[in-house]
Amino acid sequence: MNPPSRCLLVCALMLGAAAYAGPAMAAAPACPGKTFAAFLSAFGASADVQRAHVAKVVSIGQIDPDADPEPRMVTTNQPGGSIDFPIMPLAAERKHGGLEMRSTPKGGGAFEVLLAAPDTGYQLRYQFRAAGSCWELVALADESM
Repeated sequence: MNPPSRCLLVCALMLGAAAYAGPAMAAAPACPGKTFAAFLSAFGASADVQRAHVAKVVSIGQIDPDADPEPRMVTTNQPGGSIDFPIMPLAAERKHGGLEMRSTPKGGGAFEVLLAAPDTGYQLRYQFRAAGSCWELVALADESM
């Protein structure tokens, strides 16, 4: 094989490998808080922060009121990128709706956040897990009746 042909072959192989590798992975977004409380405050205040801190697949549960013999939770897995944001009502909406938020550690860096309106049937449950030095949303259950 002559040198110009060899160069063309090597260049073609390198271009093919680059195309196969796909785009470089984006750097992970900076964590908006050093503690879960600070992270949750930022998560609850910005749809952009929410979008940046969801798992690739999120488990979403919703009560099926027509289930027989009684209502039951139906859960599906949904790609994180296909979720409508904000997935958690933002601070102004929570305040306007009288929603209260409470977080509970679940061990291993995981947290559960309950968002509810007292004396109503409105209740959302969010599950977060540790992801590197931050957290990501992995599950949401709408337990509203």
